Amino acid sequence: MKKIRILAVLSAFALASLASCGGNQKTIAIVQLMTHTSLDEINEAIVKTLEGSDVYRNSGYSLVQENPEGDMSILSQTMAKLNETADIVVAIATPVAQTAYNKLSSDKSIVFAACSDPIGSGIVRNLEKPGENITGTSDAIQVKSIIDKALLIDPDLDELGFIYNPMEANSVANKVKIEDYCKEKNISLISSMISNSKEMSEVANVLSNKVDAIFVTDDNTVASSMPSLVAATKKAGIPCYTGVESMVRDGGMYCLGINYGELGKKTGEMVLDILSGTKAGDIPVKIFDDNLNSYLNIDYINETGIKIPSSIMDDPYLVKISGDK
Repeated sequence: MKKIRILAVLSAFALASLASCGGNQKTIAIVQLMTHTSLDEINEAIVKTLEGSDVYRNSGYSLVQENPEGDMSILSQTMAKLNETADIVVAIATPVAQTAYNKLSSDKSIVFAACSDPIGSGIVRNLEKPGENITGTSDAIQVKSIIDKALLIDPDLDELGFIYNPMEANSVANKVKIEDYCKEKNISLISSMISNSKEMSEVANVLSNKVDAIFVTDDNTVASSMPSLVAATKKAGIPCYTGVESMVRDGGMYCLGINYGELGKKTGEMVLDILSGTKAGDIPVKIFDDNLNSYLNIDYINETGIKIPSSIMDDPYLVKISGDK
């Protein structure tokens, strides 16, 4: 009888231990494509939004982080693992969103962040009613508006450079938009490709000596190598236009776009909606395409001597950034 009692106590202890170790624990996994300022800012805002909410704190969910540092094979393996361990996956950047959509089972909720073209990327069919198990936020690049600003700064702009990684669907989509608008404005577009950040220095130095300015959008490979790009454009004395604000803080000259902290906050709020019982597919995709600010790196123009017209300098929505951060 004594042995039976001991076994019963041990069994109860084992069950309690399993429960305390998360036997019934549900998981939110944040998967960030790689480390760079834009994606870091989104990630931090998502975590802050979740941890600041009673909905999350009382949900019984734990939070885990994954970062394959741009390695697509590791990303694929990560998603296979999360298909067994995660309940909600927050996918930061288009390649992560696509991999999550293709790899995760339909019972997993997916919330993507900073996907430039959710429809073109094949992850949703309708922005208002994404359906299935997915929703998220889009950082659509203001291609036409940025090129219009570039023409205000340099009315004689004839040749525009564009650097991108062809493996990023968002960059390919933006390249098409830039090509179309450059044709409309009689600007020659010269594109250069990189596959990793180590290639940026050589590519940027060559291209900077062929064009009047360089325009980069939300390419993650480019974003992770901004110091090399900026060194080349400053040396050539030409503008470096970017598609996102954080790339100006990383040294670029000018951007008209969104604040990634706000995008991350909205992404986190979507996760909270799911925790409150709303299906991901019933939450409209949020496109950040209005109430935009201009961002200008003052040190860049001081170092290069590039003149900025008063129509930009006097803009009440202009944010002046000093330094490389």
